Amino acid sequence: MAPPRRTGIVIAVATAVTPPPASTQHLEQPTVVEREHPAFYERNRARLGAALALIAILAGCVVVAIGLVARFLAPNGLWLDEALSVNIAKLPLAQMPGALVQDGSPPLYYLMLHFWMLAFGQGEFAVRGMSAVVSVITLPFIWFAGRRAGGRRVAWASLLLAATSPWAIYYSSYTRMYSLMALEAVLLYLALRRAMERPSAGRLVCTGALTTALMYTHYWDLYLLGVVGVWVLWQAWSEPRRGVPQPGAELGAARKVAWAMFAGGLFFVPWSPVFIFQMLHTGSPWAAPPGPASLLDVIGYYSGAGVWSQLLALLFFVLAGFAFFGRPGQKATSVVLELRVQPITRVPGLFLVGTLLVAVAVGAVTGAAFDQRYVAVVFPAFILVCALGLATVRSRVITSGALCVACVAGLLSAQQWGSQPRTEAVKVAAVLNKEAQPGDMVIYCPDQLGPAVDRLLSVPGVTELTYPRMTGPQRIDWVNYVATIKAADPQVFAQEAVEKLSPGARLWLVWRDGYQGFGDRCGMLSSWLSWYLPQAETALGADPAYYEYENLTVFQS
Repeated sequence: MAPPRRTGIVIAVATAVTPPPASTQHLEQPTVVEREHPAFYERNRARLGAALALIAILAGCVVVAIGLVARFLAPNGLWLDEALSVNIAKLPLAQMPGALVQDGSPPLYYLMLHFWMLAFGQGEFAVRGMSAVVSVITLPFIWFAGRRAGGRRVAWASLLLAATSPWAIYYSSYTRMYSLMALEAVLLYLALRRAMERPSAGRLVCTGALTTALMYTHYWDLYLLGVVGVWVLWQAWSEPRRGVPQPGAELGAARKVAWAMFAGGLFFVPWSPVFIFQMLHTGSPWAAPPGPASLLDVIGYYSGAGVWSQLLALLFFVLAGFAFFGRPGQKATSVVLELRVQPITRVPGLFLVGTLLVAVAVGAVTGAAFDQRYVAVVFPAFILVCALGLATVRSRVITSGALCVACVAGLLSAQQWGSQPRTEAVKVAAVLNKEAQPGDMVIYCPDQLGPAVDRLLSVPGVTELTYPRMTGPQRIDWVNYVATIKAADPQVFAQEAVEKLSPGARLWLVWRDGYQGFGDRCGMLSSWLSWYLPQAETALGADPAYYEYENLTVFQS
């Protein structure tokens, strides 16, 4: 009995093959060497194939090496987020929770950075080095994840795409937790796959421990854990009704994995009061709520910046489409598109798309930020999806060419993106260190400009204040931030600052308008200071950097 035919719409996408012109048909005929010496021809063909394979291996090693080195390179100057990380991590451990209440983050990354700095110091290269090392450690696990997702071809494609990813290279030189989020996410994927195959005690403990680690690293990890948890519960609920587990899985494994994740989540309970307070009072006052278009921005996030990023984004879009809806055609150069998600892509695709959909939904309701840095939690899933899309084409020539384009475009995009200055704090601090005197006052408006400059400021006896709270510049208190900005009056702040200024001292204003929630308040503060201290000059004009660019104005009392 013939098997029933599957209904649906199938679209075939194939490379067009046209007959060669008559003038060139003789080239298709076997040569004299091929006809008379077939063994000689086959040996040379095998040698050519081996030589090309060796060249491909060497080229892959070169691009991976370039990607590894690039992870340790970055422009001078820690910007706001990086400086905040260092200032919180260097606190005594007993004071760290209180600082994180104001900052709005969980503690794991800062604890790791605290001990890292004890070992390697607080220099710029040292504090960025932890993220770079974590990013390098992630690569072999990306390879293992690719092998489990689709075999060795997918494994090598995943490794090369991750090694040359402009997003991974850029954020590996960040003194933030984004590289750690990606590492934990790929480890969770591997732990889940292994635990679903054979839920031994060790594998279940690893799954629970990674659940805890993710929750204590970044709150966006909760979106991934929510999607993974729902998927595991679905597997546990549907498994008895199917009668057999998923291929490669042990009966009852999903239920044990669900309990392991639940146990891991219980370790978050001690931190939950802080989390609830942060959720109600800190939020993301520097960003606008996300919308449906934010989902389309993700491919642009992973593609980097500059001209090459556009080519990379197009390639990523095609590969993702092939991964979700494509399967190999009868010819090596063809891909068949079906209006259904391919089984091999369903799990990593669910983790990728489901997490992003939850993030958009939560952000639309609560105003939580949707940012290119936070998509770290689905970076491994994105790489796996693109590698699976590449594997739908069986032609090694096409896949090698596409992979080569992706690697070159990724490295060039990373170079363009990574070479952009992140802050003008280096320039501002250089002027202050040269011209400011003990007794002078430095005001930062908004306060978000303070940590990066303060880290580089070496003039003793200088008073530093921040707008709107009139506190020190080392950290930012994000609690009820928007309400605090609205309650602060630039005129009153200027008057109080002038009253604190020592006779004969100068007042330096580091400022910029346009920050979320501030509007033109910093420009108004500059105008009021000019009213009270009429002798003013611009010491440094804004020269736009990628993140922080600022004006420096000096007033004479």
